[in-house]
Amino acid sequence: MSKYEAADIEVLQGLEPVRRRPGMYTDTSRPNHLVAEVVDNSVDEALAGHARRIEVTLHADGSVAVADDGRGMPVDPHPEHKLSGVELILTRLHAGGKFSGKNYSFSGGLHGVGVSVVNALSKRLECRIKRNGQEHAMAFENGDTVETLSVVGEVGKRNTGTWLRFWPDPAYFDSPNLSRPRLKHLLKAKAILCPGLTITLNDEERDEQETWYFEDGLTDYLDGALEGLERIPAAPFTGELKSEATEATWALCWVPEGELITESYVNLIPTPQGGTHVNGLRSGLIEALREFCEIRNLLPRAIRLAPEDAWDRLSFVLSVKLKEPQFSGQTKERLSSREASSFVSGVV
Repeated sequence: MSKYEAADIEVLQGLEPVRRRPGMYTDTSRPNHLVAEVVDNSVDEALAGHARRIEVTLHADGSVAVADDGRGMPVDPHPEHKLSGVELILTRLHAGGKFSGKNYSFSGGLHGVGVSVVNALSKRLECRIKRNGQEHAMAFENGDTVETLSVVGEVGKRNTGTWLRFWPDPAYFDSPNLSRPRLKHLLKAKAILCPGLTITLNDEERDEQETWYFEDGLTDYLDGALEGLERIPAAPFTGELKSEATEATWALCWVPEGELITESYVNLIPTPQGGTHVNGLRSGLIEALREFCEIRNLLPRAIRLAPEDAWDRLSFVLSVKLKEPQFSGQTKERLSSREASSFVSGVV
């Protein structure tokens, strides 16, 4: 019998757990989720009212750069850990400014592992931060610091923001190539769900550029997605409700024929597997239709609408903002926050 003693126990430090088991922290089919994590940080700045522009660049060498005009990552030393804020964010799991709610009312990155996972799974990562009249630079390779934080220039006091460029390591992904359609869909959705935010995608390899900016929100999105199809009603039903800790906005209509749009978001992060917020929309919709039919005596007493009657051929876009959303898994594809169901059902 082999011995099993304390000396046999491994303690993984820093970002090593991510490199050992990347599938526990991100989608390893393609590097798209790494881009989404960086973009989400910039979108959080926009949600908090500190950023109005985000620029994503796909470089010909396979690297991706994301820049915003937000406040810039903190560069001052942390009072307890004695590392700069940017180094903590990029090299420590569960480090970020989104847990307490002091810096971000609504944020998708509550797990605190997003950008550090990007660093862990990249051959190289470079960042530049404009803050307090100075431009700072830092670089990492395989998650380890190779160029310490330093001041590389002076900028105007109002010139702030974060620029981050990373080279995903192909060893961690089934395919090293980004899905451009998925990325474009994500960026367009972010712009629609955050009115007033300008998002630009530069594709160096294909010499293409696209920019998304929307004054209105979900109605424009649904109208554009269903263009050319018959809709009931012609103008989508919409609704919105805000409380101190929760916001919900939706647009929906029925489409007799054609491809349906069934999209949901939490703090601007897509939830393709739905969750409690979609369950709330479903229950709220059927209750509203039942009440409508009852008040107007549209159905015989023996007939009661079933949820499938309301849900069949329904196209919808649902956006919910929560202070502390709970997701199933780090990729955040399904919302599990219980309070979302009752809140959304009350909006319909």
